[in-house]
Amino acid sequence: MKPSEITPLTLIKLTELAEETGFPPGVINLILGPGGAGAELSESIDVDLISFTGGIETGKTIMKAASGNVKKIALELGGKNPHIIFADADMEAALDSVLNGVFFHAGQICSAGTRVMIEAPVHDQFVEKLKSAMSKIRLGYAFDKDTQMGPLISKAHREKIEDYVKTGIDEGAELVLGGKRPENPELSKGYYYLPTLFTGCTADMKIVQEESFGPVITVEKFHTEAEVTEKANNTIYGLSAGFRTKDPDRIFRMSRALRFGTVWINDFNIYFTEAPWGGYRQSGLGRELGKTGFEEYTELKHVFQNHNYKPSKWFNSGL
Repeated sequence: MKPSEITPLTLIKLTELAEETGFPPGVINLILGPGGAGAELSESIDVDLISFTGGIETGKTIMKAASGNVKKIALELGGKNPHIIFADADMEAALDSVLNGVFFHAGQICSAGTRVMIEAPVHDQFVEKLKSAMSKIRLGYAFDKDTQMGPLISKAHREKIEDYVKTGIDEGAELVLGGKRPENPELSKGYYYLPTLFTGCTADMKIVQEESFGPVITVEKFHTEAEVTEKANNTIYGLSAGFRTKDPDRIFRMSRALRFGTVWINDFNIYFTEAPWGGYRQSGLGRELGKTGFEEYTELKHVFQNHNYKPSKWFNSGL
């Protein structure tokens, strides 16, 4: 296992626990360090499989490195995940799942539902409720019981989010909330960023198409089911999507029409270890979790044994 150099603690602890429970030496190995270690593993002919979770650019680099020895790879990359709110949805439940779908981990999760798409009849009302709820999110230290959202992972990542927000403003999206660092002096020692809301977004905007990996929501208004389906699928990604409606016929149509590896109906960011996880298109290759996830680490072999061999005499061997 090779964790990111800025988030190593979880896998260090996991490795320690594995040793405590009796795994023999050498069965589980932990490699720490910068990205070069991953390149070494990808290029090595002694490694049969690389399973990578992370950003799309690193995933492309791994693909190139692994192609030199035709190594098997499993990639779980990024996503720009639409969360579609139809006018007949339960608005209170929809608001709750939109908040959970983005601000869990401050948006630093590949399945974050940061692309919110709202049907026209309820658009304005929902945006106002969303703005109000977002303004009340409590930022703070992770182990403070009152904290609802923690910091970003690094200074560089916060600067990336700031550039992303500036791009949204330059593209003409309306910044209605956030878009800056918190003014609370108690948060000055961490890489905090306020929950940020853009409205008036269109499908061609960079902030709508590219993954921010931060606490930033873009809102698009739509008028028809066909329109929102086409726009939601118009992405290089295909990791996850969700929609909220009470119409059983629409549930059937939308769940089939959305081209994403996971589709949530009347919920968002819900995971099960029994269910396969992975995406279409540039969200990756292969699957994690479930029986399918285990099978990524296996290879098929066909073994044949003849128990009653009889010569064919095709070549007149004279036997």
